[in-house]
Parts: sequence; C-alpha cells; structure tokens
Amino acid sequence: MERLVSFETRRESCKLESRSPAETLELGALIGGIIPEGCVMSLEGGLGAGKTLLAKGICLGLGVKDEVVSPSFILVEEYRGVMPVMHFDLYRLERVEEVYDLGLFEIDDGHRVIIVEWGDRLPEGMLRPDIRVVLRVTGGESREILIEAPAELIRAVKKEEC
Repeated sequence: MERLVSFETRRESCKLESRSPAETLELGALIGGIIPEGCVMSLEGGLGAGKTLLAKGICLGLGVKDEVVSPSFILVEEYRGVMPVMHFDLYRLERVEEVYDLGLFEIDDGHRVIIVEWGDRLPEGMLRPDIRVVLRVTGGESREILIEAPAELIRAVKKEEC
C-alpha cells in the first residue's frame, strides 16, 4: 500500500492477534510503511507486551537503518528514515513536567513521526495521538493488539491482517 498523505478525522478500531514477535514486527512495518509525516502514536500495554518491538517495526517501515532500542533510560531517541522519527519512552516518567523538559510538544511540527511508549502515563488529553495501539499479553508469544486510528489506516491493516 502507498504511504498516506494525511488522515481523515473519522476514527475506527481494529482488534487482532499476533502469534509471534515476527508478526508484531511485521504489523509495525506495515503501519510504518503507510503513515503520513507528522503522525503521533501512543503505544500502550504492560511490561513485555511488545511496545518496543512494534516501534522497531514502525521504524523499519519508515526506512530507519539504525538499530532501534528502547529509550527507557534516556527517555528519547531520534532516528532518520524517509522522515525523522522521535521515539519516546515514558515508563520512567516521574513528573509530567519532565515531558516538557524532553521537548515532546515542541517537536510536534507536523513533519516528524512521534512514537510514544507508555503514552497512557500522561494525563488525559495531554497527548492527542493519531494512532493509539494497546498491546496485551495473551500467552507466551501471543498478543492481543487493539488499534484505534483514522479509518484509512484501519482499512489498510484490515486488508492485511484482520
């Protein structure tokens, strides 16, 4: 599928199952291959649910050549692909003010792709993601993945996955 230029405002959701890390990575690559520039994503779920793996796939779909790692200790990583990617991890967030210190809201310039792991740690309405993905462990390597996103992205995922 071709990369989207923008999103429409109507949102939909899709629930699917990943049976392996490879499938989660592939889903991320699919999403990364079609999202428009300036897309903001919140990846949510417990420890070990696959947020960083999904982020790696998204970066793969965006053409990032660098190794994508969890920015848990430094809180943010920047990558270069077909468009710039800022990858935040808010797991160690102690105060909401730290998000401002990181520059999360200043870099939302409509060009960079912003991936926020643990975006649900922010107060309601503080982060307005275009795409919200909730991952839940359902077994050893199995994950339930709920995607809330603009209709175009959901249609693309359903065509490939659901």
